[in-house]
Order: sequence, then C-alpha cells, then structure tokens
Amino acid sequence: MLATAGCDSSPPMAPVNGRVTYQGKPLEFGGVMLQPASGQPARGTIQSDGTFTITTDGAEGAVLGMHKVRVTCYESQRPDAIVAAGVEPQAGDLLIPRRYTNYGTSQITFEVKADEPNELLIELVDE
Repeated sequence: MLATAGCDSSPPMAPVNGRVTYQGKPLEFGGVMLQPASGQPARGTIQSDGTFTITTDGAEGAVLGMHKVRVTCYESQRPDAIVAAGVEPQAGDLLIPRRYTNYGTSQITFEVKADEPNELLIELVDE
C-alpha cells in the first residue's frame, strides 16, 4: 500500500494564458518564462497578437504559487528567422529592454491560483 501512495508526485498546476505588449502594442514574437520558488519552470511562445499559453514540460499550465517572470524577444525568435544549416543559431539583437530578460531585474511576478482564471498581462515599457 505504501508503495502506491505518492506515486503521482506532480505538483498541482493550473492553466495560464496571457498577453504581452511593448509600448502599448502587442509584442509579435518572443517568449515568456515563469519560475516558481521551487519546481519546474514554465514557458510560453508569444504569438503575433501578443498572446501566449504557458506549458510546463509539455503539459498545459504552471505550478500553483508565486512565480518570477521574464520575457525575451530576440531577432532569432522571429517566426520567419532563417538559420543556415550547420550554423549555431545566434540570439541576434534584443528588441525589448534588457531588464525584462532576467528574473532578478524584470520586477514582474505572478501568482498562479487554483480554480481561477490565470490571465497574465505584461506591459513592457522603455526605461
């Protein structure tokens, strides 16, 4: 009996969706990452209308609790970016202020809650 108790050690998760704007306009590509105090980070790919859906290891959602948030938007993340065969892709130019790309300097946090809509709205501005 004890062997089966606790086999599913996955932390509780909830769906997270959102939107990123930069200077009042939808950010057209890039990534959003959520880092909980402990456990797996979650991420989402920004779509052309600025929206994203968060996943953790391929499963929809993020673990419950507080998260630090960072956003990336590099030239290499453009949907139409071309990478030559056999060449290591480079990040290219950063298209948003650098502070948003780091959990420690973005100053963005978000609490993922159970049984509530988790809509993360991120408004990026120049410094």
